[in-house]
Amino acid sequence: MTAKMRSGLLLRTCMEILRERGRMTSRAAVDEIGRRVDLTPYELAPVKSGRPRWDVDVRFHSGNAASVGWLVKQDNTWWITDAGAAALDRYPSPDGLISEVTSRYREIYASRKEARRKLGGKVAAIAAALELVPKGSWTSHEDLAELVGASPEEVAHLLADGEALPNAYRVLTADGTVPPAGQLNFAYRGADLRARLAAEGVEFNGDRASAEQQLPAEVLQELAVEEPASPRAWLVRGSNVDGVDLVPQWLADGFVSLAAAQLPPTDILAGDTELRQVVDQAYRHKNYSVRERLVAEFGMFLRQMRAGDTVLTTQGGRFYVGIIDGPVEFVDSTDRRSNLRRPVRWLNQSRPFDLPELASPLPILVQSQDDVIDLTNALDAVDQLLAQLDAGKVIAPEAPPAQADLADVTDELADALLTDRVWLDDIVELLRYRQQIVFYGPPGTGKTYLATRLAEHLTERHAVTLVQFHPSYTYEDFFEGFRPEPTDDGSLRFRLRPGPFRRLADDAREHPGTAYILVIDEINRGNLAKIFGEMYFLLEYRDQRISLQYSQEGDFTLPRNLYLIGTMNTADRSIALVDAAMRRRFAFVEMHPDKPPVKDLLRRWLAKRGLPPTAADLLDRLNQRLADADYAIGPSYLMRDEVYAKPDEGFNRVWRHDILPLLVEHHYADRIDVLDRYGLDSLRAALP
Repeated sequence: MTAKMRSGLLLRTCMEILRERGRMTSRAAVDEIGRRVDLTPYELAPVKSGRPRWDVDVRFHSGNAASVGWLVKQDNTWWITDAGAAALDRYPSPDGLISEVTSRYREIYASRKEARRKLGGKVAAIAAALELVPKGSWTSHEDLAELVGASPEEVAHLLADGEALPNAYRVLTADGTVPPAGQLNFAYRGADLRARLAAEGVEFNGDRASAEQQLPAEVLQELAVEEPASPRAWLVRGSNVDGVDLVPQWLADGFVSLAAAQLPPTDILAGDTELRQVVDQAYRHKNYSVRERLVAEFGMFLRQMRAGDTVLTTQGGRFYVGIIDGPVEFVDSTDRRSNLRRPVRWLNQSRPFDLPELASPLPILVQSQDDVIDLTNALDAVDQLLAQLDAGKVIAPEAPPAQADLADVTDELADALLTDRVWLDDIVELLRYRQQIVFYGPPGTGKTYLATRLAEHLTERHAVTLVQFHPSYTYEDFFEGFRPEPTDDGSLRFRLRPGPFRRLADDAREHPGTAYILVIDEINRGNLAKIFGEMYFLLEYRDQRISLQYSQEGDFTLPRNLYLIGTMNTADRSIALVDAAMRRRFAFVEMHPDKPPVKDLLRRWLAKRGLPPTAADLLDRLNQRLADADYAIGPSYLMRDEVYAKPDEGFNRVWRHDILPLLVEHHYADRIDVLDRYGLDSLRAALP
């Protein structure tokens, strides 16, 4: 039984059926896929919900295809778009099709997530403006972007993500055309928005709406109100404000506060630029890092908090929960420690929560040293606290969801890799326990092949990413960094872009039920301390949070369902250059021609193909003549079918052009005749 989903085949079959049949109910489409595909026992096996694994996979990946505009899934009806039909022709192989849709979806997902992060506090301003776009009018992504200080692309991604905002179908592109499917919210996919707008009175010249009916940013400007769209949760620290514990006063008088001793009364709707100017002027005696922190904290306290939000505070390891009960207030505090306040209705003064009672991820989030912490990503855990208070009793926090696990080794995998299953089982157990391993050994021992094949078996293929380190590889390439991008006026601006490790970590955090694996080829070729940066700490302490070099967020973690597999070539002595920090964080697995599983691997490969063992005999004799085990030659050079298509010619070519050059470099300063010592004639003569 193959323990692997054929996601590409299932998605391609789905799209072909929809191209043939047109619109179908989701149930009919899925049933037809089941009739056409010869499903494996693994694919037919049920998941926890009881549904077959393949059924879940089809619905998941067809959803990705809908997100990129290839399919429409609406009201339990599915159909293919023109772009989807073209994709079937452009990507004829199932693997190519699933790879493309996954790649496109990741780009869209990352863009939408970034837009939601950046514009989350401005959703209400956008919604307020959209509510005032009447029938017979339209606005554009560019107009909304100008309104809230963002890019048109960010606004488009925000509108396409999550629940559709009212009147969002009245937002068109800059030239008045209906946005492409990838920029449309799920609620509008498949609908004839041009006809809908025309029925409301919008006039079209071809595909373009009348410019006279457009509501520009200037008109929308006075209508926008910058306010969070939904309740949020916060933690505000007050147990050490200039050396004084204010929490007892907060609980007694019903408020939370920031010192804000030098902050003048400020418009709560002031943008980031205006607020920064006020802080820079009022706190010019502080260094820039303090001013940056104050801008962030004042911004959250002034503009993002609102009545109805939940707020937590802590004192001596115990946590108090309350509800913000009114607008922000500037108070002339006599001790200058609580000038900026928000009224709070505290709920558990007599019965604070202890840290073990907080559900995940609150215990990690509250480790941040900031005075104001956004807990909105932990709303479910906060709601559990509120539910306990409403019930008047203590309810044990829900157990965290089961962590994604790696698939078990199968006989089929061991047979395909010509490797003992017990050894593979040990490697998988080691990866489960340590989460980071490195295969190391001489060239040609199959380290990269084993790492990639094993990773693709242990999880879904889309959850595996491969990178290769080299001397010029940096933290900015690997994790995140600022990269130039052109603007509409032809100039360049620098924008923070995620690298493969950041993208994979974010994907793993969003999909805790899936194991994600990063394969790092030639891990010792780069400057590891420079590439990993603060990630070195998180590789060892995944339950801890750390500030990042470039991002504003100060509470980044590595999810538990993220694994790393590295490969390392020892022929250049580079394993000796790996520092103690690297050795402590990774488990090292040796792959040497004289030791299992590489020992006799070539013999097993030859025997499986009915070929004589001569090649293995010659390789063994060669490695016996090498005085240095680190320069032993691995079998993969000779494990290619084309080598034996014309045995003498192919074998001689590999020996002459692949193997001997390695030995020439090894003996560069030894004055040894490599051809005489390691040539085929010499080795054949030494065979029994």
